[in-house]
Amino acid sequence: MKTIRLTSFSLAIALSVGLMVGCGDDDKTTYTLPPIGGYNSSDEVSSSNLVAKWSFDGNLNESVNGLTGTPTGAAFTAGAKGQAWEGSSTESRYATVDGASAIGALSSFSFSFWINTAGTIAPEVPGQGKGAQGIFALVKPNAFWGAMNLFLENPDASKPNRFLIKLLMENKRSGVVWQSQSPVFNVDNAMNTWTHIVFTYDAATSKMSAYQGGVLGASLSGPYSPETGYPGTYTVYANDPGDASNMNGAALYGNLDFGGSYSKVLFGSMQFETTPSLTSEAGGQDWATSFAGKLDEFRVYKAALTPAEVNAIFELEKAGR
Repeated sequence: MKTIRLTSFSLAIALSVGLMVGCGDDDKTTYTLPPIGGYNSSDEVSSSNLVAKWSFDGNLNESVNGLTGTPTGAAFTAGAKGQAWEGSSTESRYATVDGASAIGALSSFSFSFWINTAGTIAPEVPGQGKGAQGIFALVKPNAFWGAMNLFLENPDASKPNRFLIKLLMENKRSGVVWQSQSPVFNVDNAMNTWTHIVFTYDAATSKMSAYQGGVLGASLSGPYSPETGYPGTYTVYANDPGDASNMNGAALYGNLDFGGSYSKVLFGSMQFETTPSLTSEAGGQDWATSFAGKLDEFRVYKAALTPAEVNAIFELEKAGR
């Protein structure tokens, strides 16, 4: 019997050939890649719950419902996957999108996106690119804040390698006393590099979670949920629980209800920072500004993604799939 020995080089060639499947056309070859987490592309992950997706591939087109955005100073650059939205520290850049009613009807949710930012600059002297930076908002035209707001919070001077992502949300459902909640995800050692972030909220359990790079984050802060001891997740209550063990027996935050019908969303700013302001309640604030970083593959789901689904999206998008 003849023994065939393969060198590492010839083995690599054999493996690569094994991934090629002929299409019946001499000029074309199909490459079959193994699934990641059981999925062939990131769009397959929890596809029935995906209500909006912006890839920012040179435009503001939304691919689930065919929505289009109206830009103010929009720009695009190389992204984590294809192209990405590019903010600015010298000029205001943002975009409004009409018709996103599925986002206004969220009860549970997940936000998944890639971000590349230098963090924020303390706004001792107000100006473009200084202060809290608006990333995304569900516009509420008769209130100071939107029904939901995602933004970079002002910096923590004691932690120069950290940027803070705050998610401010409202729940106007009857019986909810602590209507406004604002968890903060403390993202460390990720300045000026593409970083994958996911926020999830599960109305059935009232659990808020945050993920970085496909895994549960280590530092999600919220009321009675200290940085240490509750890595990446905590329970949201409808009233004061007294402490992290809920000594007061407070009810859970439960199903979200923004208290109205909303269909306009905003990228790259806060609703009071646009020109003109998108809310009748306020104009520009000295402590806030439009987004100066980069944003890519922004997805909104109507359910809380599982840890396995979050990891699959991260790995697939990282692979360009």
